[in-house]
Amino acid sequence: MEIKIKSQNLKLSDAQKEMIQSKVGKLEHLADRLGDESCEFRVEIRYEKSRKPADAYVCELTIYAPHAVIRSESRDESVENAVDACLSKIKTQIDRYKAKIHHLDHKIVRLKEVEMPKEEGFEIPKILKRKRFSKSEPMSEEAAIERMELVGHDFFLFNNADTGRFAIIYKRKDGFYGIVEPKMPTD
Repeated sequence: MEIKIKSQNLKLSDAQKEMIQSKVGKLEHLADRLGDESCEFRVEIRYEKSRKPADAYVCELTIYAPHAVIRSESRDESVENAVDACLSKIKTQIDRYKAKIHHLDHKIVRLKEVEMPKEEGFEIPKILKRKRFSKSEPMSEEAAIERMELVGHDFFLFNNADTGRFAIIYKRKDGFYGIVEPKMPTD
């Protein structure tokens, strides 16, 4: 198991790095597969200027486990508290990973087309982060929901095994799921 620690806009002390190594290292006993050598833990600690001092330190923990990416993020007034809150959140995600949620009580709502509203004076916001995926094996819609829940996001881009196309699955406010797919000229 490898733990990579990265800091941004602050310098972590040796004591803080050891504390992070120690606490994150304890996660491997929660799931047998997390102790695998192929598993990688990435911890990013950053300082962000905020109106609320309680949100100044951000801890982002990502676990690259076999067949899954598990992620959590938290904000707090100190590095130590942000790490503790992040670990607390990720333990829930690890429980989901272990249970491999296969029994979904939610319906999948399929949207064939989505039209963006055109408004006068609408300004496009800046893109702050861009993610690229090098590997995208086809998966079922249920597997995509499971992965989305594991990373703790509200949406997930996946290669739909049923259609052979990329699609986005997302969690709706009513608790159901939706899918956005491109409409092809042959449809």
